[in-house]
Amino acid sequence: MRVTSVLQVADAAMWKELAAVLDLDALLAAAVSPLEREASDDAAVLAALHGVGMKPLVRYAHRGSDEVVAAKQVLGQRIRGLRSEVRSVLVSAQRHARDGVARADHAWDPEVDGDAARILMGSGFLAPDVRDGAVVAGSFRLHPDLPPPPDVPYDFADAVMDETEDLPEPSVRLIPLLSDAASVAAALQHKPARRTHAGTVGKTDARALGRQLADEDLQTSGDLETHPRWGRALAALEALGAVSLDPITRELFVDLGLDDVLRGTAEDAVDRFVHKVVDHDLHVVVPAVRHALRQAGPGAVDELVFYELLGEQHRDVLFPPWWRDDHAIYPNPDGGQPRRYDQDGWERVERRMVKVVLKRLERLGLIRRAPGVFAGTPDGRRWAGVDRAPPPPLWVTSDLEVVVPPDALTPWERFQMERLGRCVSRDVVDRYRLDRTYLAHWLSTHELSEALDLLHRRAPGVPAGVVETLTEWARAVTRLVLVRGVLRE
Repeated sequence: MRVTSVLQVADAAMWKELAAVLDLDALLAAAVSPLEREASDDAAVLAALHGVGMKPLVRYAHRGSDEVVAAKQVLGQRIRGLRSEVRSVLVSAQRHARDGVARADHAWDPEVDGDAARILMGSGFLAPDVRDGAVVAGSFRLHPDLPPPPDVPYDFADAVMDETEDLPEPSVRLIPLLSDAASVAAALQHKPARRTHAGTVGKTDARALGRQLADEDLQTSGDLETHPRWGRALAALEALGAVSLDPITRELFVDLGLDDVLRGTAEDAVDRFVHKVVDHDLHVVVPAVRHALRQAGPGAVDELVFYELLGEQHRDVLFPPWWRDDHAIYPNPDGGQPRRYDQDGWERVERRMVKVVLKRLERLGLIRRAPGVFAGTPDGRRWAGVDRAPPPPLWVTSDLEVVVPPDALTPWERFQMERLGRCVSRDVVDRYRLDRTYLAHWLSTHELSEALDLLHRRAPGVPAGVVETLTEWARAVTRLVLVRGVLRE
């Protein structure tokens, strides 16, 4: 297999139009199909097209959702065919993995489970973690199409209690914060910004972002980092690792992976965010807290009983036991003094680590804590599946304006809406105007059908003229497309 680029035309007659101004045989390889020709040197092809006044849409190859679902089903069938001990190692690796990477000493015993791990590597479920051309010892990447691991059947009913009066009010609203982070990410894609050597976004760029975000205060001040709304949103993006800084130009770039982090419901986005910002060694505790909040419903959770039940039902939630000389010990990759994997260890080691997770979730605004008790915030209960309400509808007008009431969009949908349309008013109700230039940017990573699906899913009615306009814009933009990252044999 090799990676190449492909030049696509919407109509075969366009080849004659291109041949009239370019030497296609010198630029392109043989035809892949009547509408596609391989472009091995895509930089030269782009330069030649720009030289004659043609600007193709540059896209990156990606799989459709149907292909991803089919791949997960195939892997699911293969997983069911594994021996139980091999499947257990895979499940443990999945639960401990973050960003698709798991450490061996976090997920399995190298002596007892070594054969199972080798079977998983031989089957392609695990692969060495290669970074900068070097293999990271003890680190493994999971197959990206693996279906999610099964949930642990936690039962925290005995820990459920009524809320106490000393539980404080939440200081942070996480779901609105993620929506604001999506807005800032979309703004950075439309209006690139640079950091100064002092580490802050330049005032001119910040004011441009303020215009993009339809925020008069930011347009006036030019201070993005100190802005009470957008400064925190940028900090959330940085906590996610969703923005990076070019070391030469000092320009901020949005990671394409943000689309996957925010995808799905608001609850899905919150869960991925929490797993990313909680320490790598500790994020495996997050599902247990989420289950406890779900079972508590409008009530609270007795913290001490929660620790006891978690230890009884999922003793290896944080560490897999290693067996040496018929004794269970904590993972000991450095060969130091072994520590018994017993109840005393749980009290001294895991219990303290679980408490750190609770403190982090409190800072994120998902739980409220008082001495010996914790309960969900409104966002935490929504994350846990306790409080769910249908979102209000969008309103799409015939003049390409989209009216968005509060809480009408998930963070992922907000990210897409701000990439498809220009925000013309941001208040209690936000207003966007769909834009041809924005749609062209959208089509570099998505299909038109996804944009139409978003509008149809959230709006009670989409005027036919809006659909026709978007379709015509997309047809004009995709007359000539250069697709990069195509796998060919």
